[in-house]
Amino acid sequence: MKNFVRILTVVFSLCFIFGCDEDAAKNTNALQNISANQIYFFYQTSCSHCHHAAAYIAQKYPNLKMINVDVRQQSGYDLLLKCVQKFRLNPNAIGTPLICMGDHYVMGWDDTDRVKFDSYVQKFK
Repeated sequence: MKNFVRILTVVFSLCFIFGCDEDAAKNTNALQNISANQIYFFYQTSCSHCHHAAAYIAQKYPNLKMINVDVRQQSGYDLLLKCVQKFRLNPNAIGTPLICMGDHYVMGWDDTDRVKFDSYVQKFK
């Protein structure tokens, strides 16, 4: 049973990260500006930390609405730069996942980042 749950979690997290065509169309409209009322999940498909973050979020917050942004797409990269400007981050030190949410952001994914995310996400639930 534990293996089944793990497999299901991986499948849902992959769907969460890679989305479907409907999500892509919706996200294209959202990629114009950073909104304080949205959560933006900046990712790369080859990033293992992105996969771990997506799996955690999908399992713990299954109904959370986030805009998934592939930074390898030009529109996604452009929005990433807007997030970098908003938080005055060093553009040469940006990593994924980068999660922008209101007045906060989380960059990377480890135990400390999970705690930050759990704290910041409360106003978006």
